[in-house]
Amino acid sequence: MMTNVNAATFQRAKKYLFVIALFAGSCAISGCIQSIWELTSDSRLPKWITLPPGLTRADVLVQEEAMEPTLRGVDIKVILYDKKWRKLEVVRGKSFDLSGRYFAEVVNDKAEVLGLTHHPNEHGVDWPYFFVVDDPALKRKLLDENEWKLQQDYGMDYPALRQKL
Repeated sequence: MMTNVNAATFQRAKKYLFVIALFAGSCAISGCIQSIWELTSDSRLPKWITLPPGLTRADVLVQEEAMEPTLRGVDIKVILYDKKWRKLEVVRGKSFDLSGRYFAEVVNDKAEVLGLTHHPNEHGVDWPYFFVVDDPALKRKLLDENEWKLQQDYGMDYPALRQKL
C-alpha cells in the first residue's frame, strides 16, 4: 500500500518538475522580464515610436519592458498604448548600460539615451519611470565615460552609436 502512494506522488511530482524545467529553460533562452518602466508624461517620445494620425503625445502611454540579460545582451520591448491601454505599436531593440541610471538603446537602427527615475504616480505610490535625454552635453559625457565598456559589449557598434546620437 505504501509503495502505491509513493509511486503516485512521484508521478505527480514528475509533471510539476517538467513544467518548472520548461519555464526555466524558456527564460534562459529568451530572458524574463526584469523591469517595466513607464515614460514620464513630460518626456518626448523616443525616435522609434510613431504617433498614429489624430493622436497627440498627451493621448498615449509608453511602457518599456527590459529583459533579464542573456548571452545576447539586454533585449527591450517598447509598447505604445492609447489611454484605454490598447496596444498601438510594439518595437524591440537592445539596451546598453551607461551608468545604471542611463542607457543607450537602439531600436530599428535608431539610437536614444534614456534615463531612469522614480516619483509618485497619481495614487501617491513611488513608481519607476524613464525619460528621453535631450541634453547633448550629457549624452557626450555618458558616451565618453563609457567608451571602453561599450566597445567591449557584445552587439554594440560603438562608432555607429556615436554617430546616431
